[in-house]
Formats: sequence, structure tokens, C-alpha cells
Amino acid sequence: MKRKVLTDDLTLGMYVAELDRSWESAPFESPFELQGFTIQNVEELLKVQKLCRYVYIDPNLGVGAKKYLSDEHQFNSAINIIQETATAAPLEEYYPEKEPIDTEIVRAKEILNDTRRVYDQVVRDIESGNKVDASTVKNVVGTLVESVLRNASATSWLVRLKKQDESAYSHSISVCVLGLTLARYLGLSKKQLNVLGVATLLQDIGKLSIPPYLLSKVERLDKKELELIKLHVNKSISVIRSMDDISSEIITITAAHHERFDGTGYPRGLSRSEIDPLASIAGLVDTYEAMTANRPYRRAKTGFEALMELYDERDRAHPGGLIEQFIQCVGIFPVGGFVKLNTGEISVVVQRNQIIQLKPRIMILTDPKGNKLPHPQTLDLSAQFVLPGRMPRMISKIVEPKDYNIDPRELFI
Repeated sequence: MKRKVLTDDLTLGMYVAELDRSWESAPFESPFELQGFTIQNVEELLKVQKLCRYVYIDPNLGVGAKKYLSDEHQFNSAINIIQETATAAPLEEYYPEKEPIDTEIVRAKEILNDTRRVYDQVVRDIESGNKVDASTVKNVVGTLVESVLRNASATSWLVRLKKQDESAYSHSISVCVLGLTLARYLGLSKKQLNVLGVATLLQDIGKLSIPPYLLSKVERLDKKELELIKLHVNKSISVIRSMDDISSEIITITAAHHERFDGTGYPRGLSRSEIDPLASIAGLVDTYEAMTANRPYRRAKTGFEALMELYDERDRAHPGGLIEQFIQCVGIFPVGGFVKLNTGEISVVVQRNQIIQLKPRIMILTDPKGNKLPHPQTLDLSAQFVLPGRMPRMISKIVEPKDYNIDPRELFI
């Protein structure tokens, strides 16, 4: 599998398979005209770095990239990918923000609480054999849609901070909100957002029928256990079909959210255009949320790690174009992500900057020495007032809150 690498991150032994331009336009001498070569010495390395900003290497034919990249280089490579994938103007102009985050976050908190109450009732109804009230689910999803349309950062911010609760509720709500945020970014209709919202909220409800020990098992699942896990899709479909006034689109999305672009998914092994576009969105956000959640058998990946892994696997599990749009939507600094500033202060991202991705709005939580601030302050990194001779605040790296004795749940306001 080819891997995109900044030429600053190249090292000896890597096999360059593609350039950031045509081979014909590259003024290389032998061996470069062969359109693929292993970097043998420093002179060849410098030639490539002088001509190209990035190249594609083939780890199967030479040294791989990852083990040579320091955290800082990975960080810089990720920023480059974000900028390179910005091939079109953002579509958020279809839904301009109607409310500032400070205002919407108050309403969003109550909406998310309502959503949890509705989800809990759905669970109780299923466990007691009662019919699930579709109108209640639709209504609460409708309020979520309106909140996301007013200001997507508010719901995203609250969901990410609440994600320490790794329950079925947490995952389902997170997938629903992220799916709506991506759909809003893509400029889909309000009707499509409502359909997608109901589907993503309920698509994993069938896991209630899976033995709990399987969902919490630390050891590798055997073939029989994997097949049992896969049955949750049909169980979810059964629950949704039993509800009144449910559209076929919701069932289609639920049925295909574990199908994969390359045909390796389940339950039908669909691929490419056989998969409904909304199901592709549902599957992608479900994957991302699963990657960034703690599991009994592994730690949660950071949003940064998850985005880079998805990018490396584009056009395999998920459509490459959708992944690139998703990266633009979520950004290198996702809402709710924790970062360290060049001043040493620890902050949390509360709102993305669609124009200048490296300068989001943040909430500063500690002083430069790591002491928690009694009254955290918000700051728009793109609109700082900087005294003469002073450096503006900038993000230096992504961090884990636990490493700085910060409990994200304490920030759930």
C-alpha cells in the first residue's frame, strides 16, 4: 500500500513510487527516470526534497514511513494532509451558524439529556417486549438536527466531553451527533439529516441481544463469536421494522452500516456503489467513534491517530472521497480534543476554525505550570491581541487529559 509522506520525512532506504508531479516534469537523471526508485544516498534524498513537497512511498518495496516519524513529524504530516485534502470550498454555507456556541450549548445540554432519556426508554421497551415508540425517537432526533444546524460545535463539544461514559448510550449518541455534523458539512437536506439521525441512533440497538461477555471480552474473538456479534445488524433491523411509520431508508442505512467499500463488510458483502451513500456516512462515523473509544482489549486512539489511520486506508473500508471530506469536517483539532500550547498551558478545543484550521477556539484549563485555573478562559487563536515583542499562543501538540490530571467529565457544563 502506497503511503503519502512529506519529503522532509523521507529517509534512506525508502522506495519512492510516485511524486507530487508527473515524472516527465521531474528533471531527474538516472535512476530517477525509471519512475520508481529506492533512495540510496544523501545526494538522492536531497534531490527529491529540493524538487517535491511530498511523495508516495511503497513500504513493501523499501523502508516504511511510520517507524521513522517522530511525534512532531507525524503532527506536521497530518497538518499537510488536512491542507492537501481541502480541494473544494466547505459546504457549511448551506447551513450558516445561527447561534454562537455559548448560547447553543445551554440548549444542547438539555437536548442531549432528552436524547438519553429516550434511548433509555427504547432499551427498556425492548427488554420488556414492548413496542418502541417511533414518534418519540423521531422527535428527539429532530431536536438534535435543529441544534446541529444552529451550531454543530455545541453538541460535538458536549458529546466529546461526556464520552468518558463508554456505555451503549454514549456510543450511539456520539455516532448520531457525528453523523449529523458530517451530513450538515456535506450540505445534505434536513430530511436526509433526520433519516440519518434515526438510523445512527438505533443501528446498534441489536447489540442488546448479544451476550454481554462477548462485548467486554479482552481475548480475541473466535469465528463463532464473531458471527454472533455480526447478528446484531439483523436484530437492529427487526426492532426498527417493528416500529410504526419508519421509512425504508432508515432500514437500508441500518442494514448496510457495516458493509465496506472493498466488499469485506457484512452481512451481505456489498461494495462500492452497492452501498447507500447515507449508509457509508453511518459506517464511517461508527468506525471513527469505535476507534476513539476505550475497549477492554485496547486503549482509545486519539482523534489525530484515528484520522490518520482512516486516511491511510481510504478506498478500502470507506470511500476515499468521503474520508477526505470527513477529515475536513472534523479537522486536525476535533472539538473536545485536548491540546498543549506553546506557552505550556493545557486547553480543550471548543470550536473549530473552518478557514484557519490550525487556530480553533479553545478553553484554557491550566496555567503554564500545569495548575488548574479556577475560571477557565476561552480564546480564539485566530483573533488574539498580542503585545509587541510577545509570541501569540499556538497549539504545539495533542495531549491526553489524564496525563495532566484533567477529568473531561468535570467540564460537562
